[in-house]
Amino acid sequence: MTYELDARRMGRLQVHEYLMEMLPLPDYYGRNLDALYDCLTDFCDITLTVTHSDEAPQSFDIVREVLMDAARENPDLTVIFQENDISDT
Repeated sequence: MTYELDARRMGRLQVHEYLMEMLPLPDYYGRNLDALYDCLTDFCDITLTVTHSDEAPQSFDIVREVLMDAARENPDLTVIFQENDISDT
C-alpha cells in the first residue's frame, strides 16, 4: 500500500493529527515521535511518499529522521522524499 504525505503539513503542532488522518495508525497511537516510530516499524508492505520535503517547516527535520530510522529498521517500509518539482519550460 502506498500513502502520499505532504511535508508542508507536518509541522511540530499538527504532525500527529495529520498522520492520524493519512495513515492507518492504530487507535492507541500515542501522538508522539516514539509512538510513530513503533507504529512504522510494525507496518507491513507499505510505501510512504513524502512530497514537498523542500518546503516543509523546519520542525519536519526530526520527523524525517524518525521516518528514515523506521525504514532502516523495517524492511517492509519504504520512505521516499520528493521535492517540489517545478521545471522551467
